[in-house]
Amino acid sequence: MTRTNVKSSSLLATLLLIGLGLAVSPARGAESVAQPQPERGAGASGPWDVVVYGGTPGGITAAIAAAREGASVVLLEPTRHVGGMSTSGLNRDEGEHLDRQTLGGLCDRFTREAARRSGTDPDPRGARVWQSRVAEAVFLEMLAEAGVAVRYGARLAGVDKSGPTIRSVRTRNVDAPSRATHAGKVFVDASYEGDLVAAAGVSYALGREARSEFGEPLAGVRYLDAPVPVSPYGEGGALLYGVLPGEPPIEHAATPIPVGYNIRLNLTSDRSTQKPIEEPSDYDASRYELLARCLESGVVKSLREVIGLYPISNSSKVELNNTQRGVVSMGLPTAHQPWAEADPATRDAIHDTFKSYTHGLLWFLKTDPRVPPRVRDKMQPLGLCADEWTDNGGWPWQLYVREARRLRGECVLTQADITDNRDKPDTVHVGSHFIDCHHAARYAVDEGHFVNEGRIWQAGERFDIPYRALTPKRQECDNLLVPVCVSASHVAFCAIRLEPTWMHLGEAAGIAAATAAGAGAAVQEIDVARLQEQLTAAGIPLE
Repeated sequence: MTRTNVKSSSLLATLLLIGLGLAVSPARGAESVAQPQPERGAGASGPWDVVVYGGTPGGITAAIAAAREGASVVLLEPTRHVGGMSTSGLNRDEGEHLDRQTLGGLCDRFTREAARRSGTDPDPRGARVWQSRVAEAVFLEMLAEAGVAVRYGARLAGVDKSGPTIRSVRTRNVDAPSRATHAGKVFVDASYEGDLVAAAGVSYALGREARSEFGEPLAGVRYLDAPVPVSPYGEGGALLYGVLPGEPPIEHAATPIPVGYNIRLNLTSDRSTQKPIEEPSDYDASRYELLARCLESGVVKSLREVIGLYPISNSSKVELNNTQRGVVSMGLPTAHQPWAEADPATRDAIHDTFKSYTHGLLWFLKTDPRVPPRVRDKMQPLGLCADEWTDNGGWPWQLYVREARRLRGECVLTQADITDNRDKPDTVHVGSHFIDCHHAARYAVDEGHFVNEGRIWQAGERFDIPYRALTPKRQECDNLLVPVCVSASHVAFCAIRLEPTWMHLGEAAGIAAATAAGAGAAVQEIDVARLQEQLTAAGIPLE
């Protein structure tokens, strides 16, 4: 859906929150957490040549690339840590699903160094693997080396705009009731949510388009997997936790529910660096009733069918993720749907719900007698990593936000651009990942069946990502670049939404931003042929 449809989406979001027992009032205030970290870098709030919002890997490479071009750069990070998911439990570069010949530049430098310092071997299928705390250290060194000023706890509070031009962004410090204004020439929205896009009044899309909108065979509501022969109903006919009310929607219709989110974390079997998984104070076994029935019936037979387990080589640690084909896994269908448009307090509440669900899931798998011994035995040696996320009790800082807002810019990439019309004259990165969407929703089919909805898994090919996918329509904004929430349909976005892809697009956006700032030009006007030469010189393949 486009931005004009946000009101109805917000109403559905509220209903979903209530249905999942998630409070929408601020249970954990945006200003109420631990002591602030000191700012790194230059002191003044501007004017800067380039202002980057979001210390995700794509934001980091954008900031570094702009600084390397001689621009003065500030990186605004709303949390207390940079690195996004690459420092919050996503410990691999997805090399098993990407063509490594398409990778280079700052992404290649980061993944090599993070893996080297972690002492890991490449995944047998080709991925580079690291530890989150090591990744953060590497990112910080790269930022310091480039002279990028980093502002922590800088949560977006507003945008000052003159016509189509952003003049400054206002931030509110999450640790204190203070505000700051950051004036700049060119701005980069590298957040996972597209918050600066929305605040600047730029068009964007939410959810999943219907097949009819762009003629995409994989679009909209999806039933790739057959109904599961397990009852989704409890006592009195109430739906079990995580099952949505109502009839399953029509296949290929539009839906506001994006690809699923989850907590992606590490566990360890090393008792010397382990924090035990204890019973959560809010533990409710009924949340896992559907999973218990799947285990008892034999529909689910192993731990790996519940949790994706990726060993971190030469380490006692293992990386956990939602399983793509999982009948019941680490995702919590539709609890994530309100995230994109939610205020900070509601996002905190959603994040807490996922953390509570994940903590309870781990406890359930370790202790519940309905879990087969072969599954419980696999869980017994594992505990939280006491040496990771030490200021957060061993839990990652980020929720795995796979998709939120998507820019509606100068062009909109669709499935055809990923699979058929793959060549673009203004390419700034060659993508190559699978079209990959985890389950987004779960519905009751009848008394004895439920069905998961949303999954896509289609092998990828090399495809060009054009510069135009990073730029808003000029009449809406002429000095904003968007390397993360790029202009794409849901289906196309599912092949783009990888950290290595975003890092490459961030590097392209950083060079382009510095160029536009230096020339006093609109981002839509820069010489893309010259940008392509600079990217090639930086070691990024464009063929």
